This record gives sequence, C-alpha cells and structure tokens, in this order.
Amino acid sequence: MNVWTRRALVTALLCVLALLAGAGLAYNALWSRYDSGLSLLESRSERIDGLVGAGPDIASRLESARQTVAPWLHPAGENAANDAQQRLRELINASGNTLVSSQVALEPGAEGRLASVRLTATLTGDWPRLVRFMQDLQARTPPFWVRSASLAREGANTSGAAQTARLTLQLAAPLAPEKGQP
Repeated sequence: MNVWTRRALVTALLCVLALLAGAGLAYNALWSRYDSGLSLLESRSERIDGLVGAGPDIASRLESARQTVAPWLHPAGENAANDAQQRLRELINASGNTLVSSQVALEPGAEGRLASVRLTATLTGDWPRLVRFMQDLQARTPPFWVRSASLAREGANTSGAAQTARLTLQLAAPLAPEKGQP
C-alpha cells in the first residue's frame, strides 16, 4: 500500500471515529433530556393518580363542609337582598315592635370574603320587646350579624308608663356562594 492510500485510510478512519464520538455525545445528551422529562412526567402522573384516587374523599369532605356551613349562610340569588330584608321584617313584627324604616344593599364578595347583604333598620317599641327582639336576632340562623346598634329613649320619662325606645341597627347577612363559584 502506498503512502497516500494509507494517509487517506487513516484520515477516513479518523473522520468515522469523530462522527461516532459526536453521535455518541448527541445520543447521551438526548438520552439525559428524555430521562429527566420521563422522571418529571412520572412524578406528575403519580400526583394526578393520587388526586384521582382521593377524589371521592375530597368530594365527601366538601359536601360535609357545605352541610356544616349552610345553616350559617343566607341563600343567594337574584332576590337575596329582598329575601333577607323580608326575614328581618318578619322577625321585627314577630317581636311586637314597629319597623320605622329599612334599607338594603348587596355587597359583592371580595377576595377571600363571601357576598353579603347589608341591612339598616330602625324600629321602635317598649324595652322588653326590644330586648326580646335582640335575643331572637342573636339566636336566629342563618344569622344577621350586628355591625352597629344605636339605642335611644323616646317620649317623656313618666313613672309607671312603659318606656319606649328607638333602635337603629346595621346588620350583615352573609350569602351562600352561587353554584359554580368556589
């Protein structure tokens, strides 16, 4: 074999070895990317399988929480403000007091807070009836949370006559979330 043929074969062999080394490095890089991607997918898949397996438990706990909280929330809907105002009127009338004025406003739910109905009511009556109304208001479910209360005596201070008073309340009635909301 002559010198030029030998050099050509050595050069061709070196090129083939360089190509094999490059292919080996590329294969190694691609294999490590595939392996890391596979391990990431496997861990995510295991977490998803865990969530799917825990689904019935999560659903039962959610339903239990809803049943526990439901008595403490007024029903939501288009007429929620009017319904809350009507319930307050019925409570005032049942106590024997007179409703002088009432106002209602819907407060939308903010981040981390439930929507609620803000009520303002002014009522008059004698002291025992007002006390009974406040006791009934405190024991009622779903509750009307008292934000502020102002009590003022009305009429003259006559001995032996029943004392009347004017009670002004600012109340909040928390609303249940609408279906489909968290």
